[in-house]
Amino acid sequence: MHLTAVLLLSLVVDCSSGQKVDLDVLADDLARRDVVFLGELHDNSDGHRFQLDLLKALHERRPDLVLSMEMFERDVQGIMDDYLRGRIDEKKFLAHSRPWPNYKPHYRPLVEFAREHGLDVIAANVPRPLASLMASKGPDAIRGKPYVARRSSAPADRYWEEFKAAMSHHPHGGGEGGEEMVKRMYLAQCLKDDTMAESIDDYLSLHRSRQPLVVHVTGKFHSDYGLGTVVRLLARRPLAQAGVVGSAELPADAKELPLDDNRDRAHYMLFVKPQPRRAPPQPKAKPQKPRKRGPVF
Repeated sequence: MHLTAVLLLSLVVDCSSGQKVDLDVLADDLARRDVVFLGELHDNSDGHRFQLDLLKALHERRPDLVLSMEMFERDVQGIMDDYLRGRIDEKKFLAHSRPWPNYKPHYRPLVEFAREHGLDVIAANVPRPLASLMASKGPDAIRGKPYVARRSSAPADRYWEEFKAAMSHHPHGGGEGGEEMVKRMYLAQCLKDDTMAESIDDYLSLHRSRQPLVVHVTGKFHSDYGLGTVVRLLARRPLAQAGVVGSAELPADAKELPLDDNRDRAHYMLFVKPQPRRAPPQPKAKPQKPRKRGPVF
């Protein structure tokens, strides 16, 4: 598929056909699913704007919709519920829910949409300290702890190979003891996936009579290729119909979409412009005191 400058703003492609689809066609298909996974690039503003547009379109088709988020952890579910139901104000919500640094521009619109329409939001993820404990000390350290998945595994499957390849560029991914550290980080990654999958499954089990549409917002690695959280949800709920939307950035000078590289990544791929990266702040130079002139030889 050839590109134009206009298409580079954002473009959704059906991975099975390689054809561009518009928002209505995408929403019509995904609204027939049980769970929709929106695999995002965490810092891409165009991608986040598209998420909100898609959430609105899905809500029009399935008013009984539930938002699930990687960005909030299970132990703040009560705080989330209190805010959504108007029992606390936003200031208190933000003070106790540990929002991500980019919450205001990227995730607040989703939460506010849910609040305005009386929708539930699942704080799906494992608390970060427990994931870190898993990475540092292993499964025995978190067994029986609250807020972690009741069962979690870390098989040496394709997900492990993808994770290992992704971590090869990580500072801890190489060198002496590097693979052993990556294995421990993989345990934590899988714990997050199992916990998020379990959070969704538990919600659907609790509300079995309603059959709501769950839209889970997560980093794309947690849903790419139907692995991560997706396969772990399906292990718990084999008959669930899942839809996966992946994300990728395209450079401004791209001539064609990299469909061959992304065809198996998701049911649909969202291609967006690269997010401008801010240059790291430079330390201010200290004013130089004038030097005393020495003797001339």
